Parts: sequence; C-alpha cells; structure tokens
Amino acid sequence: MLPQEIIRKKRDKQILTAQEIEDFVQGIDDWSITDGQIAALLMASLMNGLNHDEVIAFVNAIVDTGIILDWESVDLNGPVASVYTMPGVGDKSEIIAAPLLAACGVYVPMICERMQYHAGGTLDKLDSIKGFSSRPTLARFRKTLRESGCAFMTPTEQIAPADLRIQSIRDVTATVTSIPLMIMSMLVKKIASGIKNLTVDIKVGNGSFTPSQEAAENCAKKIKECVPAFGITADITFSQMDHLVGQNIGNALEIYEAWDYLTGTGPRDQELHALIQNICAAVLLQNKIVADRAEALAKIDQALSSGQAAECFGRMLYEQGVLPNFISNPAAFLPAAQVIKPVYPDKEGYVSEMNLRWIGLAALEMGAGRFYQEQRIDYSAGFSNMCRPGMYVSQRVPLAFVHAEDVQTADLAAVHLKGAIKLSEQPV
Repeated sequence: MLPQEIIRKKRDKQILTAQEIEDFVQGIDDWSITDGQIAALLMASLMNGLNHDEVIAFVNAIVDTGIILDWESVDLNGPVASVYTMPGVGDKSEIIAAPLLAACGVYVPMICERMQYHAGGTLDKLDSIKGFSSRPTLARFRKTLRESGCAFMTPTEQIAPADLRIQSIRDVTATVTSIPLMIMSMLVKKIASGIKNLTVDIKVGNGSFTPSQEAAENCAKKIKECVPAFGITADITFSQMDHLVGQNIGNALEIYEAWDYLTGTGPRDQELHALIQNICAAVLLQNKIVADRAEALAKIDQALSSGQAAECFGRMLYEQGVLPNFISNPAAFLPAAQVIKPVYPDKEGYVSEMNLRWIGLAALEMGAGRFYQEQRIDYSAGFSNMCRPGMYVSQRVPLAFVHAEDVQTADLAAVHLKGAIKLSEQPV
C-alpha cells in the first residue's frame, strides 16, 4: 500500500493492519519513506491513538530492522536486566542506577533515548563528557558490559535502525508525548538489548508526559499489557515530577550531579537518594539478588559507601572512550558555560509551586536540546542549585543559577524561570 494511504487511514481514525505497519516500517528502514511521511504518521498516531495490536505490530516490525543482542554467549556471572525511567525534567536516575546496580551484581545494558523535547535524554547527557562514545561497536558494547557491569548506547544501523529515525523525528515534531509511541520506543530498545527483566519508573507531574496519577497508572497498565508478548517481565515504580528531584537541569550539569552522587562528594540529595533506592531495590528484588527490601537497601548503601558504584561508572566511561581520570577530575571533561549568574526572585517568599515543564523548555531554548534534527547542543546550558517547594528565597537567596553562552540568553532564561515559580508569603 502507498505510504500516504497508510497515513490517511490513521488520520481517519482507522486501525492499521500488521502488514501495513510492517510495510511502513520497512520503508523507514530502507529510506523509501521520507521524514515528512514519518512525521505525518506520528502526528496521526498521537492524535488518534494506537491500540494494543498496533503497538505490538510496530514493535515487532521495528525490532526486525536490526538484531537482538544475545548475552548467553558472553561470560557473565549475574542476571541481565534493565531500567527505563520515563522522561522527566532533570532526571538523571538512569545514569546513576545503571552503575549502582552493576556494583550490586546486575548486568545492565542500556540502549537509550537522546533528547525528549523538554525532558532531556540520557545519551545527550553522557555525550557531554569529552571522549564518550554513544555509538560503540557491538564488540565494544559487549566488552563494556562484561568489564563494568553496565553499558550505554544509542540505536544504530545494526540495532533498531528504524527506531533511530523515528525518535529523531518525534523529538522535533511535538509527538514525544504520545504514550503508545513512548511505550513502543521503550520496548524496541529493551527487546533489542536482549533483556527479559525490566523495571520502569513512571514520572507523575507537570515535568513529565504523564502529569496526573490517572495518566501514569494508565501508562503502567498499557506497559503490563504489552510486555508478555515479548517474554519480558516488567515491574513498575512511580515517582513525582512536579518539582526537580535533585538540583541541576542540563546535560553536563546533570553529569556533575550524578558524579557527586556516586562518589559521595558532598551530601547526597535526600529526595534523589530515595528515588534511586526505590528504583534499584525493585530491580534487585525482581532479579532475586536479595530476599527483601531491607536487604536491597543495605546492598545499595554498601555499593555506594565502598566506592564500587563509582568504580563501575568510571570503568564504563573508560571502556567507552573517556580517560580514566574523569572520576578524580570531571571538570576537565565537561564544558563550562561562558555566563553563570544567580537568578533572584522579584519578591521574597516561600516556593509554593513550580512549572517544571516550562523550566525544561527554558533550558531547551538556551540550547540544551534541539529545535531541529541537525542542531548542535550546548552541553553546558541549564540551571544549577535549583530551589524546591518550601524553600525561602529572596534578594540574597536565588531561585537557581543559570548557565548560558551569553548574557542575553541568560537574562531571557532568568525571565522564564521566574515566571515558572510561584511564591507564597506564608511557609509552605
């Protein structure tokens, strides 16, 4: 069938057959279908939805454009599992959880997203590190997993190549927010990575794509309905995304925060620590590494306090192209903004509410993400030392520090930030 006929069917709220989906995905893979046609079908799918059978058919067709990694032939002495955290502003939990789980005895292959519109993407954050290769050869990816316990990569010409095209177009066409498309993309990457056990953390709040608890639970239900078709077991956790978990937003800034957390440089943010504990405990229980949650938390704390988690992180970076002294001196490997300045509120008061989505868009406008596919990212752009609800701010206590390439960009970002935060005269 002509691709425009397939687009028309979905535009007119009709159900696509498995053959139609397979034909369209094949056209994506062999480039007989254009970016414009992909964008049109994505928008029609966002507007009119995809049912269970359509999602399954898309996943199968996209996975079939590449290979599925097989870990049985690799000498691993522990279970292979993965984590997926639904996109959220300032979320760096995948980057922290993977090496932490590796230190606990789980092998974690991560085929990840790049930019997810206002929410950021794991691989763009890792790409801010000088030397890091997010497109390793399969041999290098396997070696990294074997040596460090975790490895990160993007879809490639060998692994889910159709997904590589689809996701780059979703990011710049306002179709990231479709839950069926999000589940489709997640499953493609996890199936291709060769895992059978998966833990998904679903964000709830205005900084995520599931702003309400009802939307988050609906998303969880759809994931649970889809994974049996691929022989995957999925556990679900939920976390809030109405304010920033942690302190930094922006690619390099979030790497600094992940490094701080893993190495124990300074006190760990307690809310971020609780989130990481919750995700990692679920993985350890699912893979029978521990008998109960108390044992899981003890194992997580031991991996952090012993330095094993930081060692796994450093080893992963080394295997993927980063010089070994990153762990002792990350500033030499991460870009710094030309302008770093505090953003003070127009009046003093207590932070009562944050529009985290708007703050994410402000970071995007500063250059932390892409408006078009070929755009160069400013990896240094973002916000650090962000305030949070209940915090008192004034002309001496800033809302955050803005990191930008010039004063004009920083000043505009400051305006957006102040507009996204509500203050109360009374303690919150």
